[in-house]
Amino acid sequence: MKGIIFAELVRFMEEARSPAFADAVIRQAAVPSDGAYGVAGDYPSAGALPLGGIAAGRAGRLADGQCVLFGRHLFRRFTILYPFIIDSYRTAEELLTHVGSHIHADVCVLYPDARPPQVSLMRSGGKSIVTYSSYRPMAMIALGLVQQCMDHFGDSRMVMCEIANKGRQATFVLEDRPTEIAA
Repeated sequence: MKGIIFAELVRFMEEARSPAFADAVIRQAAVPSDGAYGVAGDYPSAGALPLGGIAAGRAGRLADGQCVLFGRHLFRRFTILYPFIIDSYRTAEELLTHVGSHIHADVCVLYPDARPPQVSLMRSGGKSIVTYSSYRPMAMIALGLVQQCMDHFGDSRMVMCEIANKGRQATFVLEDRPTEIAA
């Protein structure tokens, strides 16, 4: 897994709690790098799971909820780190349509050994369906990324999600919110 994800996970813990909190999580997880992640480095993805689980436990949250919050944080950071990519899209659906063919393809050019998740979007019956598949169990982070992408572009549709294969696969259905009927 690319170091930027680990570096942002540490940043997320520091911002959400404190640098001392992040240090305590890193010490307890006993990750081989001692929490020193270069953004261009490559690290075993198995190291992220203990960090996330320990951080969730110490924060008194469920791990899935913490992963969604981290996914939201990650998208916000991408808008700062890669505005030229995010700003090249006009809508959330346009960006989500091109994650696999543009963004992840570029990652593979820069890092030939990268194994980004497979993400695709199709339209069906007025709904947009985003499928996510990865060898890593990070579908809840993907959910946070999708939710924050929708918020960033002002897309008010609901994101319904179904997680499968122990978090390695997910289907996100983007659909209009039901209209409320006044009584």
